[in-house]
Amino acid sequence: MNNEKMRVLDMLDAGKITADEATKLLEALKGAGFMNKETRENVEDKLRNFGQECGRLAREAGAKLQVLYKEVEPKVKKASQAALEKAACVLEDIACAINKSLEKTECCEDENCCCAEEAKECCGNENSN
Repeated sequence: MNNEKMRVLDMLDAGKITADEATKLLEALKGAGFMNKETRENVEDKLRNFGQECGRLAREAGAKLQVLYKEVEPKVKKASQAALEKAACVLEDIACAINKSLEKTECCEDENCCCAEEAKECCGNENSN
């Protein structure tokens, strides 16, 4: 216990803590003396066991998360791809509608036209034109 008191006094001397903080720490150290060796060892054992159990649970959770990730990853990729394809079709429909309203009264129906049949089929929207 004397080593702890000396460390507190050294911190005070070095200006790392205030006199008030040093007083509180020294009083706390006095109160810490209530634990006998057997009690302290019992507490240390319980803390060690708790730490080991936390480690075991963390490893178990990590393993379960890896399994879950492997199951979910393909589904997330597939859903993401479908969402991207749908977004592209919607953007094509918007571009077509803008082009029609700004420049044309009828669709040009050439190979570069955004109103082409592929856009209709992609989006399942037969009323694109």
